[in-house]
Amino acid sequence: MTPNLIFWVLAAGVLGITGWTFFGLRHDPDRRRAAWLAGLRGGSTLLLAVVLLQPQFRRREAVAMRPLIGVLVDGSQSMNDGPASAPRATLAREWLESAAFREARDTCDLRYFSIAHGLSETVPGEITFNGTESNINQALAEWARRHGREDAAGVVLISDGLDTGGGPPVTLDLPCWVLDVEAPGTAPAAARVTVWQVEPPRRPAAGAETSVRVVLQGWGVNGKDIPVELWREGRKVADKRVRFNRRGEVLEALLPLKPERPGTYAYEVRVADPAADASAKAQPFVVAVRQEGRSVLLLTNTLGFEGKFLRRALTTDRNVRLDSYARWQDGRWASLGDGSSAAKDTLDLSAAALASRSAVVLADVSPEALNPAQWQALADYAGKGGGLAVLGGPNLLGSPLAAAALGRVLPVPTPAPHHDGRFGVRLTDAGLRHPVFGPLFEAVKDFPALQGANSATGVASNAQVLMEVIANGQAHPLVVVKQQGAGRVAVVLSDTLWRWRVAAPGWTGKLSAYDTFWGQLLDWLTPDQEGLQSGGRIELTSEHPFYRQDDKAVVQAEWIGKGAAPFTTLEATVKDPTGSNKQMALQAAVWRNPDGRRVSGFRGEIETAATGVYEVAAQAAWDGGEARAITRIAVAASPEERRGEAPDAELLHAIAKQSGGACFARGQGDKWLKSLPKPSHLTEREVVTDVWNHPLIAVILLGCLCGEWWLRRDRGLA
Repeated sequence: MTPNLIFWVLAAGVLGITGWTFFGLRHDPDRRRAAWLAGLRGGSTLLLAVVLLQPQFRRREAVAMRPLIGVLVDGSQSMNDGPASAPRATLAREWLESAAFREARDTCDLRYFSIAHGLSETVPGEITFNGTESNINQALAEWARRHGREDAAGVVLISDGLDTGGGPPVTLDLPCWVLDVEAPGTAPAAARVTVWQVEPPRRPAAGAETSVRVVLQGWGVNGKDIPVELWREGRKVADKRVRFNRRGEVLEALLPLKPERPGTYAYEVRVADPAADASAKAQPFVVAVRQEGRSVLLLTNTLGFEGKFLRRALTTDRNVRLDSYARWQDGRWASLGDGSSAAKDTLDLSAAALASRSAVVLADVSPEALNPAQWQALADYAGKGGGLAVLGGPNLLGSPLAAAALGRVLPVPTPAPHHDGRFGVRLTDAGLRHPVFGPLFEAVKDFPALQGANSATGVASNAQVLMEVIANGQAHPLVVVKQQGAGRVAVVLSDTLWRWRVAAPGWTGKLSAYDTFWGQLLDWLTPDQEGLQSGGRIELTSEHPFYRQDDKAVVQAEWIGKGAAPFTTLEATVKDPTGSNKQMALQAAVWRNPDGRRVSGFRGEIETAATGVYEVAAQAAWDGGEARAITRIAVAASPEERRGEAPDAELLHAIAKQSGGACFARGQGDKWLKSLPKPSHLTEREVVTDVWNHPLIAVILLGCLCGEWWLRRDRGLA
């Protein structure tokens, strides 16, 4: 049964019962009383029927639609600039609270948006001015894309025009009305110098001189010497002057750095010039100076390709102090000047000198290049804990004198004749499992062919063949390693391994296959002595040398020691630049280090709302030991935000002119209000009024019922 039918049945029932009661009133001897009762009862019945039947009154009317207008407010930090008595943010709030805006809300549909880290809808009372960027052109284009088809009439822009995204004024199909937030002429066109990047040395070694790379950009400082300074703990340690030749030029400065002891140090780059913005006045960064670098001695018989690329590989992003020597045609050894304080003009291969070396690399050194005592010292060095790497070629391994020189420590018998040609190579199963190659080389299925190789007839009983070379269809050893007493020895039976630096199909590491091979071979030859001898330590680092404000700073903790970490969780305390401490837990994670190697450890993220230096301290305890580590993370102000500059009136006027809008200064609210479109678009709509739902009907119905009850009670009726 439908609802309308139910209402009609109920109405009919009510009317029927009421009509029946009317017949009862005709027997009442008091005709006046009967008339009153009949009137009250009939009125109640009619009103109740109206409520049940729910009648409606319909009419049509014309209404005016309010035009949609977007109000975009620049919420970046530059809006806090301007005169101290009336900064731009204050004037922006005055516009939003003005009588003109209150009147505009009555005639227009105003929707508010903030320009900071993108375009976001907001309300006037929630707009803040702490954004680190303001892509005005992009925000206007985004608003037009979102709301331009919703019968929008235009957009209001409240901004200083300092667009961090750059580019020409955006093309709008709607008028843009620009409301000034700083009176013209209150601030001159300011010169500006900003620091875009600070690149510290990735792994500086104590006592080794290195440098910090600083990238700067300058406007309005043409032809002026700008001092760039390096500070540490309130003391200037280095400086350099740069000169910009044209507006907007980008320059770089290298500041020398020579940390003396291991540790984590906080530095600052400062541009000592009034034109420096917030990011340039004090740009903090942190340098993690590792334990004193591993001292590696490299002896090369010639200055060929192998020696050239080998020198680069041994020092590429490694904690290495390299001393390299080359042998001239007259038989003398000359230092190649790698910058190490330990380098000397005279080659010293005494037992005392070798004891300070972590590893020695012999690149096809002729047997006659060293005297027997020196060869004996090198052999003894390998047996007493040193790391020795020997490269092939026609001079050393192919000579009958090699057996007398190093035969007792080499993992292959000599002589091993050298042959020129084209030789393919392949990893052995042992090589895929060994730290020298490991999983990082699994994807490399086709190594570049070598142009020369030494043919060894076998290997020592305790040696491992990690890679083979294919000659005449047969496999011969190429990379062979073995334990020699307390030390380790590796032999590479070729002098053309440098070709791996050019190409290696399937390679995915950040460094070349050649650099990675030598980096991992050096790690195997010279394991971290501090970690292995002390029982282990935690190495705490950050993913980047410094971060920008509001970035997620990543903390990484790696266990340096024998075997896996003896703990499964790692707690840390973060002290922010304000001195507040916060607890955090580092979670187990796997990542690849800058060398492309897979690292297992612990990672965590830090919110960087404040600028300055964050100090992170991690600690772990287990049965039989504990370990602690501290690192610092620098958070710098974002140079994206253009602080200290005058408003870009040229951009604002160009946007207004292109869009068919206009610019309005402070105090011109009435003039702006008159330029807004009026609600002229009419539309017809049907207005439905519920007759039965009027409060007066309920009052009259209740009055009728109460009147009948009172009358019957007053006359003593049942």
